[in-house]
Amino acid sequence: MFDPKNNILIIVPAYNEENTIAKTIEGIKAATQINNQTQGTFKICVIDDGSSDNTAKILQTLDIDYIITHKHNLGLGAAVRSGLHAARRYGADIAVKFDADLQHNPLDILKIIQPIIAATAEIVYGNRFNTISYKMPFIRNIGNKVFTAMMRLLTGWPLKDSQPGIFAVSKQYIDVFRLPGNYNYTQQVLLDAYHKGMRFDHVDVTFDERTKGHSFISLKYPFKVLPQLFWVLAGVAPMRIFVPLGLCFLIPAICVFVWQLTQFFMGLATSPVENVNFVMGTGLFGMQCIFFGVLAQLIIEKDPK
Repeated sequence: MFDPKNNILIIVPAYNEENTIAKTIEGIKAATQINNQTQGTFKICVIDDGSSDNTAKILQTLDIDYIITHKHNLGLGAAVRSGLHAARRYGADIAVKFDADLQHNPLDILKIIQPIIAATAEIVYGNRFNTISYKMPFIRNIGNKVFTAMMRLLTGWPLKDSQPGIFAVSKQYIDVFRLPGNYNYTQQVLLDAYHKGMRFDHVDVTFDERTKGHSFISLKYPFKVLPQLFWVLAGVAPMRIFVPLGLCFLIPAICVFVWQLTQFFMGLATSPVENVNFVMGTGLFGMQCIFFGVLAQLIIEKDPK
């Protein structure tokens, strides 16, 4: 049973979705009105991410609670970030991100918020692979498996699907989230939430083949994702980035220094350290990285937001 006290904001990013946006909004409204006790608790926020088609005009004809417009196409991550900022601004207890391409079933919105309402999780991701209705293209399937495995390793969570088009987050996360990248929001949310002590859960969701528009996934995806994951980790767990990086420079410098000093005392070299520039340069850079990581960790622990 849903708690009518919950203020639930459904975030719908839209970029050139003129063929599906109206049906998406209609589906969300129908799904969230199934239980009379929840009427009035669901609101919809559409983020028009700089659409160049008729998406903006269609949105003006629909009964939508909030419309946020980006003047230019900034990326799906930026649209989700705007939606989460809106959830914080409007005092949402739960935010649900839902794709505008009709691949997900709006009824799954009611399912995915259940772990949050039950207070067993703050982050809930849809799992598409138990009920997917079509064969996902090979490149997308492999990419999802690789990034899911990487996120499972980085978080320790039992992830089965790290890139669904539907997820839900609680007020606890809405109040502290940080998504610096404009592209891959799914991995950013996972890393950011994990390092802020949130709890995770999966909910099986349906997933249909896209019939309109095109996917943003391409061979360029990994090259856009990895730098943004670096910035997320640098912001929430800097020591996991800068200490290993510093050690990669400091350890070789120490090894060369010790080896050449040993050679000198054994009479096999004419000077204590022959590669002075290498030892000093790499050694100092490695120490600076480590000290920077420690300093950054102290800063974020003082102000976790």
